[in-house]
Amino acid sequence: MADSFWGDAMALSNRLFDQDLTFQCPRCHVLLVKKGSWIKSITSFKCERCQETVRLPYGDKLAIFERHLRLVG
Repeated sequence: MADSFWGDAMALSNRLFDQDLTFQCPRCHVLLVKKGSWIKSITSFKCERCQETVRLPYGDKLAIFERHLRLVG
């Protein structure tokens, strides 16, 4: 459901919430594997490798979900 702030922004797919999704830390580029539900719910995290606090804004979450949706068809 889109609200007035996001307009017609795509929702994060519920079918990926239980799936392992991969993405890279933008600071150190380590490959991270997290459940879709974790990605949906966080706004920032501390990378275990570089110890940097990394923001994960909605647009980045959408890109992660869209990439995995293309892979699973």
